[in-house]
Amino acid sequence: MSNQIWTELEKGTAPKGLLWLNTHRVVINPDYRKLLKTVDLDTIQGVLRSKLGEVISTDRKQEKNSVKRVEITYEGKQRVFYLKLYWNYLFEKIRARAFRGSLVGRSMVRAEYENLEKLAECGLRVPRLVAYGDHRFAGGVIHAFIITEEIPQAMGVDYLAHDWFNQQTKAVRRQKQTELIDEVARAVRQMHEHGFEHHDLFLRNMMVSGQDMSQLYMMDAPRGYFWPQFVMRKRRTFDLATLDAAATEGFTRSQRMRFMHLYLGCDRLTEQDKKLVLQVLERTKPMRERQIKRLERSIAVDENGRPQILQD
Repeated sequence: MSNQIWTELEKGTAPKGLLWLNTHRVVINPDYRKLLKTVDLDTIQGVLRSKLGEVISTDRKQEKNSVKRVEITYEGKQRVFYLKLYWNYLFEKIRARAFRGSLVGRSMVRAEYENLEKLAECGLRVPRLVAYGDHRFAGGVIHAFIITEEIPQAMGVDYLAHDWFNQQTKAVRRQKQTELIDEVARAVRQMHEHGFEHHDLFLRNMMVSGQDMSQLYMMDAPRGYFWPQFVMRKRRTFDLATLDAAATEGFTRSQRMRFMHLYLGCDRLTEQDKKLVLQVLERTKPMRERQIKRLERSIAVDENGRPQILQD
């Protein structure tokens, strides 16, 4: 019986007699409703059976989770989208994430979509949000997807730090690093001033467009949360630590300190500022080794900004 249930759930349905336990939620940006309908990406089942696009990355721990790059010709114009698809194919995984959206509260994709909407309202750049959906059975999230439109010639900040900067001349590298530090400091400070904690602010979750460091985009914020300012001042250390976790690979100590000066809006650190820096470094320690290794899996792009396929 269990195998029969999973066979049906894989297709987005459920066995007869259990259909009442099956629910779908799909939210589509009105600007994209007709487009998605023409390519059958406006329903859970349509997304699951779609053969469109190429897989550019997969999750090595959960191989059925993937990111696809989808090219669609609509009204004579080619558009490019990214489709992230998740599949919780074991009840044990659903139970383990019960209080992180799998059973209770917003699903991960809904939280990501809504948080990015809020970041845009705060004046930060985010990808164009197209749609999200989740498929639940007996309350547990089985499938979930989110679609965003491609950022033109996008490069992940993790790829910049690990690879791209080293391909440039010394003068260009220093200039681009300085521009990126300035923009990241501005964006993170603005985000925190609005009381938003990203909670996953690793280098891989920021992108720039067209090699222009001022065109910085925030990504992947399903765990983000808004706090009152008196709480945010204490919570910010985690965001700053995740940001610095792999920064030692692409930036010097003085560049990282420049970021803190810009973020704090000061020329000299006060004693309180120095305590904050020490707290950040302490929180960074347990995550630095893993995040530096993750830089090796950053997605490279060609001269046209097209990502190379990567098995994560």
